[in-house]
Amino acid sequence: MGTMFSEVKVGNVTLKNRIMTSGHQTTLVHKHLPNEDFFAYHLERAKGGTGLVVLEAHGTHETGLNTAYAIDATNPEIVELYTPFLEQMKSHGTTVFAQLIHHGREAYLNDNHTVPVAPSAIKTERFHIIPRELECEEISEIIEGFVISASHLAESGINGLELVGSHAYLFGQFWNERTNQRTDQWGGSFENRLRFAKEVITRVKEEIGDDIALGMRISLDSGDHSGTCTKESLEVISYLHQLGLLDYWSLVIGSSATYIGSSYIVPPSNNEAQHLFKDVKLVREIIGKEFPLMITSRIYEPKTAEDILSLDEVDVVGMTRALIADPHLPNKVFQNEEDTIIPCIACNQGCIGRYQQHLPIRCTVNPRTGREKDLPLIQTKIEEKRRILVIGGGAAGMTAAITARKNGHHVVLVEQQNNLGGQLSVIEKAPFRHQDQKWKKYLVDQVKKVGIQTKLGKRFYLKDITSYQVDEVILATGSVPYVPMPDTNVSYGIRSSWEAMTNPPKGKKTFIFDWKGEREALEVAELLAQQGNDVTIVSNTYGIGDHVQSYLRNQILARLDHLNVHLLPNYNWHQFLDDSIVIKNIFSHAKIEHKVEEIIMCTGRDSSQSLSLYRELKNYGVRVTRVGDALSPRDLDQNIFEAYKLGNHL
Repeated sequence: MGTMFSEVKVGNVTLKNRIMTSGHQTTLVHKHLPNEDFFAYHLERAKGGTGLVVLEAHGTHETGLNTAYAIDATNPEIVELYTPFLEQMKSHGTTVFAQLIHHGREAYLNDNHTVPVAPSAIKTERFHIIPRELECEEISEIIEGFVISASHLAESGINGLELVGSHAYLFGQFWNERTNQRTDQWGGSFENRLRFAKEVITRVKEEIGDDIALGMRISLDSGDHSGTCTKESLEVISYLHQLGLLDYWSLVIGSSATYIGSSYIVPPSNNEAQHLFKDVKLVREIIGKEFPLMITSRIYEPKTAEDILSLDEVDVVGMTRALIADPHLPNKVFQNEEDTIIPCIACNQGCIGRYQQHLPIRCTVNPRTGREKDLPLIQTKIEEKRRILVIGGGAAGMTAAITARKNGHHVVLVEQQNNLGGQLSVIEKAPFRHQDQKWKKYLVDQVKKVGIQTKLGKRFYLKDITSYQVDEVILATGSVPYVPMPDTNVSYGIRSSWEAMTNPPKGKKTFIFDWKGEREALEVAELLAQQGNDVTIVSNTYGIGDHVQSYLRNQILARLDHLNVHLLPNYNWHQFLDDSIVIKNIFSHAKIEHKVEEIIMCTGRDSSQSLSLYRELKNYGVRVTRVGDALSPRDLDQNIFEAYKLGNHL
């Protein structure tokens, strides 16, 4: 089965290498058809050397368009849109498959989709939907919709089609006896529950023939007690494989139907591929050694991919988030330039997090993701090379400095700490933040690689401006934690989350005040609970982790429960007493007093120091631009995009 860069045959289609971007939603869609940003996004990954691009889930029936931004493959207009696009993709040697899906009861309701359907009217935990049970004639219509969609994509020149039987979508809702309680030919016995999948596979294969690969994606395990377990999935694989009509299988983990199961759709960084797919050998035993098998989830760096392929259990590895972060990863590996790969940090903010907000795909560490059409890699035409002083060596400052330097400007970067990193040096101390450490190292290495002059361990003051002959200053001095302090003396310590991360207390009754419901409070709580503290999170939000991407939040909350962390949403601090704290319900204003030995404040960030320096520089007559938290405390992805854009347009 070889290494990443060996060819592999899937049906009658040959992939140039074994690196895949699996089907993932981009929201780069207008009126249920892909737009120009969609084409530019995928074309960038083809240019970067990806062997197989699997285009996102294409709806096959009006009842299955689960968001307002789902692609409708039954629309014949898709043929003329895809034909030139697929020719461009293939010109780079990339093979292109497309997913065909019906989500069934798993849906984000919208104006045009208010009545989800399913084999039976069984409610779903995550979306809180009770679907309408399908009529037999509707099932036939949906099967025909798969055939029509397959015909359109085949006509456009697609290399392969992937039926989405994963994550408890409609295929899974039919074959799972817990969600299919029908008593007609579509339910009851195992064979009847598999009838829908069998009919779709048979009809689609008849339509597309043997030149186009046909595969099935399935969750090897749902990761919950609702969807199919490994044993049940293996039975499904065995039955459908014996039809002799499929050309490959693609394995994932997880279920859309439950909170905990959905966390495995795009697994957070505490998961590892080798553990998620520990039972993949059981699938290999069923399908045989020569039949192509793909897996995707948490294969986030080349070494992981190579290690998995070397086991000779799978043939193709999906590196989807890694390729969202750096679409040129394959070429960089092939050219022995791995140190220039932008590492994914598994934050889930710009990819799945944006999709769940019905926003276009983005990436925290790569501002070009989803903007490939309009945002250049570098500004190739520079009218004037300038001398740039960047003050502040955090993520935003380094990004602005690197981008400006790549565009040909002379850049000096000043940082008051002895090391570059800024807030990343705090974030990386949290549990399961090892990928953030790699991103910080990447940025620091890039600063050196592109030739930026750095001055570390030096705080910048206005009087220092005369030491630099510069044309422009980029102020990236960031923000500091906002920590409200009591008016009277108290017996307990009050510290910021940054201080707690750097020097955590041990064995104390600790309250964490969470102002915004972000990841910060959850991570501090986990770290402190691991240190033996009795931890309570008091959150001024509807729920704990309100603004954390759901897949991350679900798994962190599970770990906090195992660590016996107490959760108090809907409360804020009210009064500091000598050895206790009074909290107040934000709705009823009811008050509760708690004894406490340590208080940690996750109460926002303050950029007033940056504002003061900005005004001093501006009044002095220096051309100065603020970037990142120095302008206003925000999320990391917003700061990086702003810094990249500034560095690219000086």
